[in-house]
Amino acid sequence: MLTVSAKETYLKLLNLGMAYERQISPTSIDELSTLNCNAALGFVGLTATDMPPNEHRSHNSQEGQQEFNPTRSVQSVMESSSSSSSVMQEPTVCAQLLSSHHYQHLTKASDVDPFSCQENGGKPPLTGLQLAVRKSPDDFCFMDWKWPLIRKFSFWSVVSLLVACVCIVITLIANLPTKCNPHHDWWQGTLFYEVFPASFKDDNSDGTGDLRGLGKQTFYLKSLGVQVVRLNSIFQAEHYPENYDQVQNLTEISPVLGNMKDFNFVVNMLHRQNISVVLDLPLSPFIKQLPISEKETEEQIDAAEKNSQFVFMDSPTENETESQLNVEASNRVKSMEAHSDNMVTYAINYWLKNGVDGIYLKGLEYLVYEPEFESLIREWRKVTRSFNKGLDHEKMLMCSMDVLNALDPEDDSRKVEAVLNNMDLIDVRLDIVSNGTQGLKIQVDKVVKGGQFSKPGYPWIHWSMGSIDTKRLSSQLPIANASLAAVLFEMMLPGTPSIFYGDEIGLEELKDPEREREDIGHNHHLPPMHWSAQYPGFGFTQPGILSWLPFSHAWSNVAAGHLTIVQTVSKLREDSPSIYMNGIYKDNVKLPNYEIRTVGRDIMIVERFYPRRNSYLIMINFGSQTQIKDLSSIYYGGEVIADQRGRVGHYLTFHALTLFPGEVIIIKLDK
Repeated sequence: MLTVSAKETYLKLLNLGMAYERQISPTSIDELSTLNCNAALGFVGLTATDMPPNEHRSHNSQEGQQEFNPTRSVQSVMESSSSSSSVMQEPTVCAQLLSSHHYQHLTKASDVDPFSCQENGGKPPLTGLQLAVRKSPDDFCFMDWKWPLIRKFSFWSVVSLLVACVCIVITLIANLPTKCNPHHDWWQGTLFYEVFPASFKDDNSDGTGDLRGLGKQTFYLKSLGVQVVRLNSIFQAEHYPENYDQVQNLTEISPVLGNMKDFNFVVNMLHRQNISVVLDLPLSPFIKQLPISEKETEEQIDAAEKNSQFVFMDSPTENETESQLNVEASNRVKSMEAHSDNMVTYAINYWLKNGVDGIYLKGLEYLVYEPEFESLIREWRKVTRSFNKGLDHEKMLMCSMDVLNALDPEDDSRKVEAVLNNMDLIDVRLDIVSNGTQGLKIQVDKVVKGGQFSKPGYPWIHWSMGSIDTKRLSSQLPIANASLAAVLFEMMLPGTPSIFYGDEIGLEELKDPEREREDIGHNHHLPPMHWSAQYPGFGFTQPGILSWLPFSHAWSNVAAGHLTIVQTVSKLREDSPSIYMNGIYKDNVKLPNYEIRTVGRDIMIVERFYPRRNSYLIMINFGSQTQIKDLSSIYYGGEVIADQRGRVGHYLTFHALTLFPGEVIIIKLDK
């Protein structure tokens, strides 16, 4: 009989054999501790001597009873539990071999014959892993690719890409602006040039200037630094150009000047030179008779007639009463409202379609008391905006300062706002003769430092001294070359300056002491341009051709080359915010960026400045006497930028500074 301890040992061994019969899951493998045969199989060391004495029996002790041998029983159990003896021989490895964590490098391919690591009599693998045979390198398609060629192609592609990137970076750096100047529109701070085409250049040798002649002189305008050309009336009129103001149609060009083909030629030539085109659109022939308003005083009517060459209202006779005038005017206004506004709108649209960049509404001041004044301005503004193609292609509207002067800021505040919100430029004419330099300073300060142009979004100021509506500068100033000084003074003002053709060469009015041409006295300020000193013709027309007006005197001509200073100042103005900007914008308020000083009656000084930029100074002697002034208490010194005595680039101090009659000097002040 077995003792209790022997039975327990036998049962343990039997259970151990059954445990190997079960499949071990991957999760349980990790939890299975390493087997030690010597420790677990304690029965191996059992002998007969270890058995209790009373337990030892011989084969003959009991008949018919088989002798119990524990060692043999254990061995039979172990032999039936596994088909592999390696489990018993290396117990520390048998469990670990079954772990899937140790076979992660084996291929699980299903298209090869695997070698199965099996236990328990050839049963399927415990973890389902397969040991695959690797393919031959010849079995992979990319092994046949032309790798040397691929490597060369990849290398040179990368090199080319790097070279292209370097070139792009260099190009961008080279094209970067050298200065970060404030942005301004094409009509803001740029140099305008006002032209009366009939007196500018004759191309077909008929004695009258024409559009073709203007188009062929664009190189001169470009060399002068002109950025905008303003064309005076070019429309069909009876006896053009003598009666140029009697316009018959706002969309027909006078045959004396040419046709639409010639006009398109001029526009294209100017645009090629990056010069914009502004066209005067005279409204007066279509609004001659207006209703008499209670707000229109006799003083306002006289002032309006003084500032214009046009006749807007027939003078009443002694027999006409105020009532009769009102009835007649009322009937005419109805006709005007039915036709004129549509005609002007159509004309604006027509010329903008033909390449014009801006419209000057001449005579708008005579519409300010019309009930439809605000709506008309908004309608015309809407037409110009319909042509806008971006910030660099906006269309422009401008009018005269007389429009605002005719309105009361309090009673007509809505109309004033309509003008300021829909106009881009306000033309301001300066009187250079009245009250000398002190009067000129007062005029500029009143406009610039007044409240009408204090907001950033309001129109810019368009300065003009000479124009089609005023006398020639050279005929008003004591010396002929003072007209050039006046032009340069205007170019240094904050805003947009304008040159009337011929003022840069001192072109004077036509003199008619015998009154032989008194019938065209209103045209005496429009003599032909002097392109050269060749007489007769002066380069305006062919020798022997009689011009439509006789030639007047001029202190110089274009071919003489005295306009270098104008070119220098125009270039300086284009590049310097201190000059082309009309103010300093801070906290939505525009502050003045200029200071005007006068010394006596003839010396004028204009200083221009801008934050973080150089300041510039222009000194002018408008008198007929040489002046020597000491300004060292105000300024110390600076570099000469432009003058008429060859001192450009020199350093000049303000101690005992000499200025000859009509002389101009421009200095860049020390910081």
